[in-house]
Amino acid sequence: MNEPPNQLVVFTDLDGCLLNKVDYDWSAAEPVLRRLEQLSVPVVLSSSKTVAEMSELRRELCLPEAPFISENGGVIQWSKWLLSSNEASSVPAERVAATTKRSTVLDVLTELKNQFQFRSFVDLGVEGVMANTDLPREKAELACQRHSTEPLLWEDTDDNIRLFLRILTERGLTLTKGGRFWHVAGNATKGHAMHQVADRYRDRMSGEITTAAIGDSPIDQSMLDIADYPIGIPAVDGQLNVEVDPHRGIVASQDGAAGWAETVRQLLLRLGIEDVN
Repeated sequence: MNEPPNQLVVFTDLDGCLLNKVDYDWSAAEPVLRRLEQLSVPVVLSSSKTVAEMSELRRELCLPEAPFISENGGVIQWSKWLLSSNEASSVPAERVAATTKRSTVLDVLTELKNQFQFRSFVDLGVEGVMANTDLPREKAELACQRHSTEPLLWEDTDDNIRLFLRILTERGLTLTKGGRFWHVAGNATKGHAMHQVADRYRDRMSGEITTAAIGDSPIDQSMLDIADYPIGIPAVDGQLNVEVDPHRGIVASQDGAAGWAETVRQLLLRLGIEDVN
């Protein structure tokens, strides 16, 4: 990878942003994604998806050299370009996992099943994940290969989820709402992982970088809060479920991949990278 001339780095959520929420199609964003490639602008994928899922998606999206943030910040898959010579020579230095492992999360959830009504991926199994995500079997199997987090369907009351959150917090875990599922994890967040990746780009580039973060759900908020340019993508029903600073940010008029392409084009124009003509 050549050094990006404009030093822009784009961090983006997947489902509901670069990928449509319902059919996971990204064709509407492909021309802009390829334009970023021409401009040598890194696109860092950041999602609740697993390393296995995101490795496959990275190939599909033709982003083979890009790092990515997996399991909502629980795992960072580095690109060799961002690693020091010592790190690049050691295995598995390219993957940095959060200190909290999935087994720890599952132990706590098992204790709480008698008190609250919920089903996590362990309970759903591959068939249940397929039914609740519309993923084909092979992709649902990849979604179950988790390292540090556990998604769940909340089937209890709103009042009880507050108690659930309090207990998880006391046990050193976090609970965050994603697009379809609640996610239980350690202290990792997308924003914390984004900060680590951005610091690596700063180290590799001469001078400061400009960051943009694209999200559509509360689990993306930690990225939008620290980005130079936060970008919000509305849900299919048109509701915006993230807070976007009106002075720095951009909000799409469309959901999914079309909204992603729309806002990234606006960003390039705002930064003077693309000419309005």
